[in-house]
Amino acid sequence: MKKYIATIILLLGTAFAAMAQQEVTITGVVSDDTGPLPGVNVTVKDGKGLGTITNVNGQYTIKMPQYKTLVFSYMGFESQEVFIKDQKTVNVTLSEAKVSAMDEVVVTGMTAQKKLTLTGAVTNVKMEELKHFNTSNLTNTLAGNVAGVLAFQKSGQPGKNTSE
Repeated sequence: MKKYIATIILLLGTAFAAMAQQEVTITGVVSDDTGPLPGVNVTVKDGKGLGTITNVNGQYTIKMPQYKTLVFSYMGFESQEVFIKDQKTVNVTLSEAKVSAMDEVVVTGMTAQKKLTLTGAVTNVKMEELKHFNTSNLTNTLAGNVAGVLAFQKSGQPGKNTSE
Protein backbone atom coordinates (compact mmCIF):
# COMPACT_ATOMS: atom_id res chain seq x y z
CA MET A 1 0.00 0.00 0.00
CA LYS A 2 2.88 2.39 0.84
CA LYS A 3 4.39 1.78 -2.64
CA TYR A 4 1.16 2.90 -4.33
CA ILE A 5 0.92 6.07 -2.24
CA ALA A 6 4.58 6.87 -2.91
CA THR A 7 4.04 6.32 -6.66
CA ILE A 8 0.94 8.57 -6.69
CA ILE A 9 2.80 11.32 -4.82
CA LEU A 10 5.72 11.06 -7.24
CA LEU A 11 3.39 11.32 -10.26
CA LEU A 12 1.56 14.32 -8.78
CA GLY A 13 4.89 16.05 -8.07
CA THR A 14 5.97 15.49 -11.67
CA ALA A 15 2.67 16.88 -12.98
CA PHE A 16 2.97 20.03 -10.83
CA ALA A 17 6.57 20.54 -11.98
CA ALA A 18 5.49 20.24 -15.61
CA MET A 19 2.71 22.80 -15.11
CA ALA A 20 5.11 25.24 -13.42
CA GLN A 21 7.29 25.38 -16.57
CA GLN A 22 4.33 26.26 -18.80
CA GLU A 23 5.22 28.40 -21.82
CA VAL A 24 3.10 31.41 -22.70
CA THR A 25 3.00 33.51 -25.86
CA ILE A 26 3.31 37.23 -25.20
CA THR A 27 2.47 39.83 -27.82
CA GLY A 28 2.47 43.60 -27.71
CA VAL A 29 3.64 46.92 -29.11
CA VAL A 30 6.69 48.94 -28.06
CA SER A 31 6.48 52.69 -28.61
CA ASP A 32 7.76 56.04 -27.42
CA ASP A 33 6.09 59.45 -27.22
CA THR A 34 5.97 59.80 -31.01
CA GLY A 35 4.81 56.32 -32.05
CA PRO A 36 5.91 52.69 -32.49
CA LEU A 37 9.61 51.78 -32.32
CA PRO A 38 11.00 49.24 -34.83
CA GLY A 39 14.02 47.12 -33.88
CA VAL A 40 13.60 47.11 -30.09
CA ASN A 41 15.30 44.14 -28.39
CA VAL A 42 12.86 42.05 -26.37
CA THR A 43 14.64 39.41 -24.27
CA VAL A 44 13.86 37.14 -21.34
CA LYS A 45 15.99 38.10 -18.34
CA ASP A 46 18.41 35.28 -17.46
CA GLY A 47 17.02 33.25 -20.38
CA LYS A 48 19.83 32.37 -22.73
CA GLY A 49 18.77 32.51 -26.37
CA LEU A 50 15.24 33.72 -25.67
CA GLY A 51 14.58 36.96 -27.46
CA THR A 52 13.15 38.77 -30.45
CA ILE A 53 12.97 42.26 -31.98
CA THR A 54 10.01 44.42 -32.86
CA ASN A 55 8.90 44.74 -36.48
CA VAL A 56 8.37 47.96 -38.45
CA ASN A 57 5.12 48.65 -36.57
CA GLY A 58 6.71 48.10 -33.15
CA GLN A 59 4.94 44.75 -32.68
CA TYR A 60 6.54 41.64 -31.19
CA THR A 61 5.65 38.04 -30.31
CA ILE A 62 7.70 35.86 -27.96
CA LYS A 63 7.24 32.44 -26.37
CA MET A 64 8.64 32.28 -22.86
CA PRO A 65 8.26 30.50 -19.54
CA GLN A 66 5.63 31.94 -17.22
CA TYR A 67 6.74 34.02 -14.20
CA LYS A 68 9.86 35.43 -15.86
CA THR A 69 10.89 39.01 -16.64
CA LEU A 70 10.90 40.58 -20.12
CA VAL A 71 13.57 43.21 -20.81
CA PHE A 72 12.94 45.88 -23.46
CA SER A 73 16.07 47.72 -24.64
CA TYR A 74 16.74 50.17 -27.45
CA MET A 75 19.69 52.45 -28.14
CA GLY A 76 19.10 55.94 -26.80
CA PHE A 77 16.23 54.81 -24.53
CA GLU A 78 16.03 53.61 -20.93
CA SER A 79 15.69 49.82 -20.63
CA GLN A 80 12.46 48.62 -19.08
CA GLU A 81 11.69 45.34 -17.31
CA VAL A 82 8.21 43.78 -17.02
CA PHE A 83 7.44 40.73 -14.86
CA ILE A 84 5.09 38.33 -16.68
CA LYS A 85 2.40 36.60 -14.63
CA ASP A 86 -0.87 35.82 -16.41
CA GLN A 87 -0.98 38.58 -19.02
CA LYS A 88 -0.87 37.71 -22.73
CA THR A 89 -0.45 41.28 -24.07
CA VAL A 90 2.27 43.64 -22.83
CA ASN A 91 2.44 47.11 -24.39
CA VAL A 92 5.46 49.17 -23.36
CA THR A 93 6.32 52.85 -23.74
CA LEU A 94 10.06 53.57 -23.57
CA SER A 95 11.43 56.91 -22.44
CA GLU A 96 14.53 58.57 -23.83
CA ALA A 97 17.74 58.09 -21.87
CA LYS A 98 19.20 61.01 -20.03
CA VAL A 99 22.41 61.87 -21.88
CA SER A 100 25.30 63.32 -19.94
CA ALA A 101 27.72 65.75 -21.50
CA MET A 102 30.47 63.88 -23.33
CA ASP A 103 34.03 65.13 -23.55
CA GLU A 104 35.55 65.55 -26.96
CA VAL A 105 36.58 62.06 -28.05
CA VAL A 106 38.89 60.86 -30.82
CA VAL A 107 38.25 57.39 -32.19
CA THR A 108 41.39 55.76 -33.53
CA GLY A 109 41.85 52.43 -35.26
CA MET A 110 42.09 50.60 -31.95
CA THR A 111 40.51 52.66 -29.15
CA ALA A 112 38.60 55.80 -28.26
CA GLN A 113 40.48 58.42 -26.28
CA LYS A 114 39.76 61.83 -24.85
CA LYS A 115 41.27 64.52 -27.01
CA LEU A 116 43.10 65.93 -23.99
CA THR A 117 45.06 62.72 -23.37
CA LEU A 118 45.86 61.95 -27.02
CA THR A 119 49.65 62.05 -27.51
CA GLY A 120 50.01 61.01 -31.15
CA ALA A 121 49.23 62.58 -34.48
CA VAL A 122 45.76 62.13 -35.93
CA THR A 123 45.01 62.22 -39.64
CA ASN A 124 41.58 62.29 -41.23
CA VAL A 125 41.00 60.43 -44.48
CA LYS A 126 37.82 60.85 -46.49
CA MET A 127 36.68 57.72 -48.31
CA GLU A 128 35.47 59.87 -51.22
CA GLU A 129 39.07 60.91 -51.91
CA LEU A 130 40.38 57.32 -51.72
CA LYS A 131 37.88 56.11 -54.34
CA HIS A 132 39.75 58.01 -57.05
CA PHE A 133 42.91 55.90 -56.72
CA ASN A 134 43.08 52.73 -58.79
CA THR A 135 44.84 50.25 -56.49
CA SER A 136 43.86 46.76 -55.47
CA ASN A 137 45.05 47.16 -51.90
CA LEU A 138 43.96 49.64 -49.25
CA THR A 139 47.47 49.75 -47.77
CA ASN A 140 48.90 50.97 -51.07
CA THR A 141 46.25 53.70 -51.26
CA LEU A 142 46.84 54.89 -47.70
CA ALA A 143 50.63 54.96 -48.16
CA GLY A 144 50.43 57.81 -50.61
CA ASN A 145 47.75 59.82 -48.85
CA VAL A 146 48.29 59.53 -45.11
CA ALA A 147 51.30 61.02 -43.37
CA GLY A 148 53.36 58.51 -41.44
CA VAL A 149 52.19 55.39 -43.28
CA LEU A 150 55.03 53.51 -44.92
CA ALA A 151 54.27 50.64 -47.29
CA PHE A 152 56.87 48.18 -48.58
CA GLN A 153 56.29 45.76 -51.43
CA LYS A 154 58.48 42.68 -51.20
CA SER A 155 57.92 41.53 -54.75
CA GLY A 156 57.39 43.04 -58.15
CA GLN A 157 55.67 39.91 -59.40
CA PRO A 158 52.20 40.46 -60.90
CA GLY A 159 49.45 39.65 -58.38
CA LYS A 160 51.89 40.01 -55.47
CA ASN A 161 51.27 43.72 -54.86
CA THR A 162 50.35 43.38 -51.19
CA SER A 163 52.24 45.89 -49.08
CA GLU A 164 53.40 45.64 -45.52
